[in-house]
Amino acid sequence: MGIVLSGKTTLGKELSQRTGIHHIDIDDGPARCAPSQEPEPYSSDEKRDRERRRMAVAYSVLHEAITANVTAGFPIIVSAAYSSRKSQEYLCRAVEQNGGKLKLIWCTFEDTDEEINRRIRERLANGDPGGCRSVEHYLDDKSRYEGTDIPHLKVSMMSENVNGAAKAALAYIQEPREGL
Repeated sequence: MGIVLSGKTTLGKELSQRTGIHHIDIDDGPARCAPSQEPEPYSSDEKRDRERRRMAVAYSVLHEAITANVTAGFPIIVSAAYSSRKSQEYLCRAVEQNGGKLKLIWCTFEDTDEEINRRIRERLANGDPGGCRSVEHYLDDKSRYEGTDIPHLKVSMMSENVNGAAKAALAYIQEPREGL
């Protein structure tokens, strides 16, 4: 979990590679089940509303995939912002009701304008599917981010710390704990 551009996909892919656990990224599957994102989704109130509805569809698809995997007994790694308490509550219910255990990792980074722009350029150059294309879009998402009360590990996803974040995340995942 984490705000847009925080490194969720990078960490999810790294953890999947190290563990062999299936990785589901909201931008790389569920969001493709919704209408395409417009080039400037935050340029008007109408477009902003459309983008929020589009992501509601993506989260509905993601939650169905989580429920199906947990019900079948498959561990999964999920990369998604979960910016609202409502979506977090749904995630907890889906995992709990289907016998799973949730280990939440919250990705963060130093969000200077320079770092935000660097991450956007890198995302575009790599052809990554994530939707954030401007500092304005990032700031809009950040303004709506509610944080979480779910027990979690917070990791810094600055580029020099990906290996350290992955090691900390693996140790956290492997800790015995009564799951949600």
